[in-house]
Amino acid sequence: MKRSFYLVLLIAYSLISYAQEISNNGNKADSTKVYKFCFRYCVDEESLCSINDEELTDHPLGDNIARKLYLLKETYTYIEHPTPTSPGEKTIITKPSIYNSLQKLNRYYKKQVKDGDMTEEEARMKLGQYLDIAISVFIENTESFEDELRKAKKPDEISEVFSMVMLKQ
Repeated sequence: MKRSFYLVLLIAYSLISYAQEISNNGNKADSTKVYKFCFRYCVDEESLCSINDEELTDHPLGDNIARKLYLLKETYTYIEHPTPTSPGEKTIITKPSIYNSLQKLNRYYKKQVKDGDMTEEEARMKLGQYLDIAISVFIENTESFEDELRKAKKPDEISEVFSMVMLKQ
């Protein structure tokens, strides 16, 4: 009797999980899906100007994008010092799906501007917005957002996932 009860519960749980998975896959990259995160950090002119110019590299989309990319790198990466078993320094990326997606978008927008397929101002606006989101949500629980970014392979898909983010105060 007890065994059949657990079997029924297991089957019911499996059916509910399967139904949720089907409904989630049916809405794959659906524009009605929204990721809500708290707005925790403002990337304003004052914080950007506090970055030392010698640490920056030139960027075709301007100085502010270069500064935001520097902030992204400082936020999402750190150096693991050598140990006896690992003699070299390692750069560790926290939340690699977000960091690598933004690196891909950076290369994509630079290429779009270079080829004349997008204006510099439009690329600067989009990339700047996505960098602001990434810097702001660093301390948030972003597992589902990261899962969606891992599924997005093309820059347009990545851009679509970032446009689903809503920062609330």
